[in-house]
Amino acid sequence: MLNQDFKNLLVNQERDQDVRRIWEQLESVPKGIQAHKTEIKAEEDALAESKSKLQGLEVQRNDLEMQVGSAQEQIAKYKTQQLQVKKNEEFQALTHEIEALEKKISDWEEEEIGLLLDIDSETEVFSKRESVFGDLVSKIRGQINALEQRQAELQGELAEAQNALGLSKEAVKPNLLNSYERLSTRTKMPVVVAVEDQKCLGCHLRISNVALEQARKGEELTTCDNCGRIVYLAS
Repeated sequence: MLNQDFKNLLVNQERDQDVRRIWEQLESVPKGIQAHKTEIKAEEDALAESKSKLQGLEVQRNDLEMQVGSAQEQIAKYKTQQLQVKKNEEFQALTHEIEALEKKISDWEEEEIGLLLDIDSETEVFSKRESVFGDLVSKIRGQINALEQRQAELQGELAEAQNALGLSKEAVKPNLLNSYERLSTRTKMPVVVAVEDQKCLGCHLRISNVALEQARKGEELTTCDNCGRIVYLAS
């Protein structure tokens, strides 16, 4: 039969575990919020990158069209000059320039075809990203809001749990409380555990006959020979 001192200690441990549990949940909330913010940033970056790539391709296409247009104007000038020259050498030189420009135009037009295919592909990628971006970000922000609300709730729960823990500490004898708090800083919870079949339910190892007899009497603090937890006989 547990005496009142141990009952008070067990109540204190239960409330201490409540505080620790709430603390763990609270500590995880900012990480969750930051993870969602990182998701939003990743989506924004991906959309911006796709838009920038598409704009870059359009710039390249415009540059090619300008080069083609400029070359065509130059060809027209050369052809006009051909009508004016009298020497065959000059005519052939202009013909050579015209052919060189026509070759460049052909290469540029072929390059433009490839660019058009790239533009079509990137336009599809950008359109898909843009179409889902708003809903996706809205959903993630909703998750952030839910976490922030949960954070506020947990802060309220923590205040209540800490108050309850403070009250339970007052009911525990100082020597028991000191031993408990010293153990709780270095041993995995729970640090006050029952003994069943002469085994500590904290480490699940067998305790000595001396410790078992001491726990049975319940007159003084008994600890496990193996893990150091405070042990008691439930019945």
